Amino acid sequence: MTTLAAHGVSIDVPAGWEAELSTQPDPSTLDETVDPLPAPLVVLHAANFSLPAERDDYGAGAVETMGRNGIFAALVEFGAASVGTMLFAAEGVPGRLTPDDFGSDQLNVAVPGHAGLQHFFHVGARAFCLYVVIGSHSRRGVLVPEFNRVLSGLSIA
Repeated sequence: MTTLAAHGVSIDVPAGWEAELSTQPDPSTLDETVDPLPAPLVVLHAANFSLPAERDDYGAGAVETMGRNGIFAALVEFGAASVGTMLFAAEGVPGRLTPDDFGSDQLNVAVPGHAGLQHFFHVGARAFCLYVVIGSHSRRGVLVPEFNRVLSGLSIA
């Protein structure tokens, strides 16, 4: 297992998984007259298959390629203006997901057989969306516990 960490986000990456962490500026706070510039927003991708080089924040370009045993997760940070809104009212990283949390109606990119989950939350003054896609709705009883093991190694400062 390796640990990937930057900008206050850390994840333990188990063998057989890939993870990448990137950043982007917070468009709501960009002001070239402010010194220093605000901290960048984090985008973390993790998958139990090879991540393609070209994909968007929510996995378009990746989820279409995964098989029925595939799991893709994106942790996307939103700007400071999102903190305190109703959408991000839940506090803390979710501790454990259940198979019933997943449905085909939560997919950003609809792929037959896939199921997804979107969970919006905040940690301190940071707002996030956790977006998870599994390759088979019928195998969610096996795939969700596998993802929970990865989720237990995620921390946000």
